[in-house]
Amino acid sequence: MARTSNKEETTKKKRAPRGMGSIRAKNGGYEGRITVKVDGKSKQISFFDKDKRIVVQQMIKAKQESNDNEYIDKSRITLEQWLKKWIRIHKKPFVKPRTLQGYIEKIKANIIPYLGDYHIQNISRLTLQEYFSDLTLGNEKKGIKKYSAKTIKEIKSILNMAFADAEINKLIKFNPIPTIRTPKVQRKKKKPTISPREQQEFIKIMLSEKNGLCYIFILNTGVRPGENGGMKWKHYNYEESEIKVRDNYGKITYYDDDFEKIRSSIEEKDLKTLSSYRTIPLQKWFNKIMYEYMLYVMKQRGYTQKEQLDEEYIFVNSLGNALSSDYLWDTLDRILKRHNFKHLSVYQLRHLFATRCVDVHIPINQIQQYLGHSLASTTVDNYLDYDEETNKIEIEKLERINNVQMMPKFLSGVETSFTISQRIV
Repeated sequence: MARTSNKEETTKKKRAPRGMGSIRAKNGGYEGRITVKVDGKSKQISFFDKDKRIVVQQMIKAKQESNDNEYIDKSRITLEQWLKKWIRIHKKPFVKPRTLQGYIEKIKANIIPYLGDYHIQNISRLTLQEYFSDLTLGNEKKGIKKYSAKTIKEIKSILNMAFADAEINKLIKFNPIPTIRTPKVQRKKKKPTISPREQQEFIKIMLSEKNGLCYIFILNTGVRPGENGGMKWKHYNYEESEIKVRDNYGKITYYDDDFEKIRSSIEEKDLKTLSSYRTIPLQKWFNKIMYEYMLYVMKQRGYTQKEQLDEEYIFVNSLGNALSSDYLWDTLDRILKRHNFKHLSVYQLRHLFATRCVDVHIPINQIQQYLGHSLASTTVDNYLDYDEETNKIEIEKLERINNVQMMPKFLSGVETSFTISQRIV
């Protein structure tokens, strides 16, 4: 039997490993073909690019996804399938758990029920515009209720990110979301709040309540509810009369890759932004109260050194746990109803702190730092309210400039010849 020559051996075409597909030159580039499993069935798919390395990478990725039962045919992928994959590979590794929770909950409640079954390549701009119009006005026939402009903006932002990544991944030719019209978010009108006199009454009420000190703390530091819950004694410096904001505390819900709820837990979280990490000076009267409260807690625990207290939360419930936002809101509501005091939310206490800072002429950029805002415009646009009593007092400051103690000539003598009858109440 004749042997094959060495020359024939070297020129013989090498076969690719079984199942890895084939690559051939085509139309000035390279076409790769590979067989994958789609919904349990074998299907041959192809890739084309002028760069052979890119074709190889696409083939390897598709094969790996097929082996892991994650490969999705681009021509058949629904928006629901893409959103779940998008969350897993584009968001979950890179955003905070609370942010991820917000994305998933809006996708589950507001997007998948209405758009989830559409193939992502086939969703027309008209379909998307109709969907956002339904969110804006409400559509009883479709079971879509009317949403605020702020919520619609958040939904649009999620879809915009998802479609932008779909475009980068060549699932769609272009991202249509930026062309969709949605209602503008109107700035909130400044609402009247409680007067300084009412604020003093509020403080007296809270001083009479066992859990009232945490609300006086928010009112005099402007911290967020979660920051208040995460405050530990190591953050309090009574000698310098200041408090450091370093931790957040609240409820986080975790979901699996199919958006099914795994668990919910109340735990420490990162602060909202870098600007949220700050140090807030305390007023002397309030620092004295905090110091006495610290000594009281130390006595209750049997501690002799402040350091023994450092890792414990400042404000706790009857079980010794840090205060969650839900606890803060519910307890404040009960206290105010019991004392027949007007309703205030926990966040309004933070707003009140900002308003009082303006009342005593603290510069806006300083208030911005107290509140942990990245931009001063956030402080001005959203956090400065007013009360009518202070408004009247402040406007009187213009008296010394405008009042010339004179009346218009044509009104001279009117006061003596004409009186306005007053209604007796």
